[in-house]
Amino acid sequence: MRFNDLMQTVLAAENRTGLSAVTLWRQCVDLLAQHDRADGASIEAQERAGLLDRLTDLRPELTEAQRIATVVELGRRLRSATLVVFFAGDRPSIAAAAMARAELPDAAWADLLPKLTPTARGVLRGRRDMGPKTRQGLEAFGSADLVLTTGRQDMVGDAAMLLTGEMALKQDVSTPEMRSATITPLRPPARDEDQIRNLVDRIAQFTSTRRSMAETAPVSLPEADAAVVHPFAFETDADGVILWIDRGPRAALIGLSLGEAALEGGSGPDGHVAGAFARRSAFRNGRFTIVGGAVAGEWRISATPFFDPRSGRFQGYRGQARAPYLHEVAAQPAPAPTAVTGLSADSLRQLVHELRTPLNAILGFAEIIEQELFGPAGDGYRDMAGKIAVDARHLLAAFDDLDLAARVSRGEDGAALCLVDPRQLVTQIAARFREQGRVALSPVEIAMTPELPPLLIDPVQGERMVQHLFRTMISVAPAGEVLTGACWLRPDGARARIILAVDRPSSLIGLDEAQLLDPAYGVDGDRVDGPLLGLGFSLRLIRSLATTCGGDLEIGETRIMLILPAAVTAREVADIG
Repeated sequence: MRFNDLMQTVLAAENRTGLSAVTLWRQCVDLLAQHDRADGASIEAQERAGLLDRLTDLRPELTEAQRIATVVELGRRLRSATLVVFFAGDRPSIAAAAMARAELPDAAWADLLPKLTPTARGVLRGRRDMGPKTRQGLEAFGSADLVLTTGRQDMVGDAAMLLTGEMALKQDVSTPEMRSATITPLRPPARDEDQIRNLVDRIAQFTSTRRSMAETAPVSLPEADAAVVHPFAFETDADGVILWIDRGPRAALIGLSLGEAALEGGSGPDGHVAGAFARRSAFRNGRFTIVGGAVAGEWRISATPFFDPRSGRFQGYRGQARAPYLHEVAAQPAPAPTAVTGLSADSLRQLVHELRTPLNAILGFAEIIEQELFGPAGDGYRDMAGKIAVDARHLLAAFDDLDLAARVSRGEDGAALCLVDPRQLVTQIAARFREQGRVALSPVEIAMTPELPPLLIDPVQGERMVQHLFRTMISVAPAGEVLTGACWLRPDGARARIILAVDRPSSLIGLDEAQLLDPAYGVDGDRVDGPLLGLGFSLRLIRSLATTCGGDLEIGETRIMLILPAAVTAREVADIG
């Protein structure tokens, strides 16, 4: 179902109650989050107003906890200025949750500040990622924002909105350190800023109880406790020593240094991080090894330097640390729940099997009607059956991708390495897309270097990778745009690699790797044969398949390169040249 159809369906639905109201509420929120972003696509003003009216009508049908859960599940996908203003006008707990997670450009935040409540602006003051225009706008409101009005007694001074002693006792080691070891009994706050702090603490406590174990689907560290394997923010001093973290065991992390590369068997960063520290430059996805303790293992850290605004003197680094993803480690970890569904690989494969069976039956009956095998059928029925068959085949392809991803994650998709002609592989698949007349596909033009050596890969996996790459790029390319690329041989250490590089379509120009691999990031594409599970899932699947045969998928500024092993060594390549 495309966006316009879903929009009309949601706007035409009658007001509901109970679980139906929750479902309709989530549909409206998802439509605004995906198609009314401040950094991209926007919808018509009439449709936006219709969705806001529907959300306003449904709000009394949902509890405060259900509305908070909607904001928490959106996370960093909350990039719609319309949704930010809507949530900011809700109860303080919901407004605080939205302000803590929303991702908007600096100029968009500055324009929204007059529309936000003092509570919402108070939460923004505590965020460290606000741009200069936003901070200047916050300062313009002055200290009056710190005064909470008492016009609504249900929102201010309510005992249910305060952090209680019982809630404080339930906080685990992953929450920030409390300022005092003494638990304050429940009582009205003495100052307005204390009440804001209590609201933020209550949101943090609510979020920690709902956070699933697969929050970002990291690879489980071999010696780490599952309760503390979560991403965490950190800050260092000018010597690179970690002084502050927002979660996790402080004793295991405070005092570690980014300034010197780790020696064998010791804790510390790799040479990439240490070199960046010496140059006072930013770095991304550097390795950081921790030996011993609750978070022992290998981490990936990204950070940027910060300087004193007056003197310009280097002050330290601020950044994030996370566990490595599956494609970033050489050893295969133990089977873990998947990131998208929260199911194990076995459960996901069973679910795909149970869905595929009735879908095959639907496809069979649709083909019977379309081909009039049991007797004549009207043109309207045949046309409808043809559309059902197309959608069913599309769903079957998505199920096959899910099943393949589950097998790869478990290491079951064993590769039978053979010699494969790269020219024949690429040209046949490109010709297959050009010859499909049932959908207007973009032409595929790949420049092939002559006399390429054979690939050393599984032929089935090789066809899957190239076909997925072409289909994914075609699905997001504008109609009529030519998909271009090149294929050549490149020495790479002891082995040689064959590079299949596809130029980015114009719709992907300017997007970084994180956006392309993010399953929640949407790129408009209306191709019938496009990846149903999204651009990020398809690219991750291609990378996983390439890793199993000794290759990789690199995302450059202008090209996406599929790297596959050749059946020759680098010395043989030099002899040939």
